[in-house]
Amino acid sequence: MRHSLRKTASHLHLGYSHGDASDGLMGRRFELEVEGSLLTLSIDLTINFHTRDKSAGSYLDAAALARNHRQLRHLQCGDNLVRTRLIRAWESVPAPRLRMALDLGSRGCFVYAVQPHSLLMGGIQLDITAVLEDEPPDEGGAASGAQRTEHA
Repeated sequence: MRHSLRKTASHLHLGYSHGDASDGLMGRRFELEVEGSLLTLSIDLTINFHTRDKSAGSYLDAAALARNHRQLRHLQCGDNLVRTRLIRAWESVPAPRLRMALDLGSRGCFVYAVQPHSLLMGGIQLDITAVLEDEPPDEGGAASGAQRTEHA
């Protein structure tokens, strides 16, 4: 069963293993799919590529994510609506497991195993525990087959 957590855009903060961070990304269409005890949070990041200014911060941050998706360590969403709805779904499922899918359109779709943390100032942080699937674009621009890797 698929639930919409938020359709409109919300700011995201990303942290990488090499110490870099990005605050310029926007996510939209936050959707939660529930399959038994597995919850999958999907976030559409293609909005960041819908600009004529290829030097805009959101465009550069999204392009950096496509290149460095394996080094992603956490994602923070300061939106309380997303947090509240995600926590409600989390608490309604026995022994829940959470995945996060970041959709970059033709630049790939990346799926991670995540652990959620409610932030004191509001919002939620999703800590990456493993890279489950990555679908980088092939030379034609379409997504290719998924590869499975893990990191701690």
